[in-house]
Amino acid sequence: MTHCCKQMNFFLQEGRVGIFYNQKTRFYGIDLKGSSGSQKIDFCPWCNARLPEDLSEKYVQLIFEELGFNPLDIKYKKSLPAEFKSDEWWKKRGL
Repeated sequence: MTHCCKQMNFFLQEGRVGIFYNQKTRFYGIDLKGSSGSQKIDFCPWCNARLPEDLSEKYVQLIFEELGFNPLDIKYKKSLPAEFKSDEWWKKRGL
């Protein structure tokens, strides 16, 4: 995937800077040292371009509300349609 600028592409591939991209939900974030958390970012730290909309909430809404999966069932991930295991679900819907 190509991101907003050469620097973003480089640092996401290189892995030494605590920035990451989740293609399944289009989430860009920065890892928080000393925790398992992250901070969502809306703009590229290098070129200041607005990053695409994070689809995390829409993803959860589709899985639990529209598809009817139970969030308390830890096995639901194994039963998800294949499109929800990648970026296919949002590309297919033109998001």
